[in-house]
Amino acid sequence: MRSLISAAPGPGHRRLQPTLLGLSFFNLLLVALLGLLLRAYPLLGLPFSYHNLLHGHSHFAFGGWVQPVLLALLLRAFPELEARVSPGHWRAVTVLLLGAAWGMLLSFPVQGYAAVSIAFSTLSIGAGAYLAVLCWRALRGLPPTPARRFLGRGLVWMLLSAIGPFATGPIAASGGLGSPLYHDAVYWYLHFQYNGFFSFAVLALLYRRFEKSGSTRGGQRCFGLFSVAALPSYALSVLWSDPGVLFHIIGGAGAVLQLAALAYLLRDLRASRLLRTQPLLWLPMAALSLKLWLQAASALPAVAQLAYRQRPFVIAYLHLVLLGFVSGFVFAQFSTRPAFRRGAYLFFFSFVSTELLLLAQGAQVYLPAQQQLLLVCSIPFPVGVLLMMRALKKGQPVKYRPAGKPVLATARSVSTIRASGVC
Repeated sequence: MRSLISAAPGPGHRRLQPTLLGLSFFNLLLVALLGLLLRAYPLLGLPFSYHNLLHGHSHFAFGGWVQPVLLALLLRAFPELEARVSPGHWRAVTVLLLGAAWGMLLSFPVQGYAAVSIAFSTLSIGAGAYLAVLCWRALRGLPPTPARRFLGRGLVWMLLSAIGPFATGPIAASGGLGSPLYHDAVYWYLHFQYNGFFSFAVLALLYRRFEKSGSTRGGQRCFGLFSVAALPSYALSVLWSDPGVLFHIIGGAGAVLQLAALAYLLRDLRASRLLRTQPLLWLPMAALSLKLWLQAASALPAVAQLAYRQRPFVIAYLHLVLLGFVSGFVFAQFSTRPAFRRGAYLFFFSFVSTELLLLAQGAQVYLPAQQQLLLVCSIPFPVGVLLMMRALKKGQPVKYRPAGKPVLATARSVSTIRASGVC
């Protein structure tokens, strides 16, 4: 491998950021269209597997939308990443991330979990490891600001999440396919993606904005509490199998730590006055707050069992994190463009309306033509994304902001990840 460190930032970075951003939003459009197809499936009786299509939808949402768009925003917000890593490495990790995502999109709907889809899933994990190495090398030796600490720890959670997919193969081979242990391995992956890498990357971007206004008074405490809470809060993900009161206590302790971290975060957010300049930021911050309170409530046995028995509640929670918090934060970064805001508001309308319908479905509230309502309320998703894409295309490209003098360093090889049975 060539040296990771770039002698100077070049034009390759300026081209990569807007290209990666555009491809990410195009992938989001495909995710929205797949979601619309899933809503229509019970009504149309389509001649292919619903579950295979669902796997393609969820895997592509992770690898085709969330990871690439977060990378684009991280490259923009952390100029030290661009200044200290050669453009060739960023292009390579982009190709790997998007190639793996497209491979999963094409293979999962056709064959479900099989050789090709598992290979692309493994490639996606390998691309994530490559990304982590690049970021850690670029951040090495720099002052540990809250934003950089959130970014570094988020990458740790991303790598730790890979234990879950790699464990499913041996568990299934030993006759444990469909067992509680098998599902807990899947939930391990989801927890450290949703509550780990995705959340910590967003918090890194948020605290980078706070640093510009000097409102990071609670940053180190916020980081410390969220970091300590990440491991014990995984216990909340296994309560569905009724593992015992100890897991409720451990998960509840993690949830309380997260709420304490939220208090510091909201105090810094208020001091930064970002909510005045970025009105779209209200929704993702509300989604994050609701997510953390719901996690705390799920430590109660009755709530945990209710959530497990009602699949619409699970879907609503996952959408709350992925669409409300993560995607909402991404949209807020471009809220100064009126045309973009119109698309975002349409997307948010679809998000809120479908969340309410899912909650009603989970609570067994009778609504006439409920499935048809879900389908109709899902139509604004792709329409809103199209409007946002159009606004981004017409707007100014992402500006490159040079960093300070680069520091020389040597490269280390990236180990190849090999495993069978990747979820």
